[in-house]
Amino acid sequence: MGDYQVIEHTADVGIRGHGNTLEEAFLQTTFGLLDITGTFRPDRVGELHSIEVTGRDLGAALVDWLSEVLYLQDSRDALIANVQVGSVTETTAKGSVTVAERGEEEEVGTPVKAITYHQLKVARSGNGWETQVFVDI
Repeated sequence: MGDYQVIEHTADVGIRGHGNTLEEAFLQTTFGLLDITGTFRPDRVGELHSIEVTGRDLGAALVDWLSEVLYLQDSRDALIANVQVGSVTETTAKGSVTVAERGEEEEVGTPVKAITYHQLKVARSGNGWETQVFVDI
């Protein structure tokens, strides 16, 4: 089973994700992002959106994946009810998010402007995978 940690940084906030598989590490990193933005509501019903991104390598695929999740959340002023990472290869990530209406619920997290390449890492770690990414707040 994976996990994530939020990493404090002078001007940004980082996320370190862990998982037995690449998919689980990407998922945990996504949960870290949603923890920062305060937008994860697994009790909500919403609309399923497929995500498929392609980057030049694993790190770029992670940045593109998180950027797409952030875009869906921001562009719809929405909450995220579910995240599934179906597959991750050397250059792609595929999965889906369920986007739910925010309604009258006030924002409780920190707005994230962008996902950065600062200290980006996707690597094998022990029996699984570790990711690290910083977000611009």
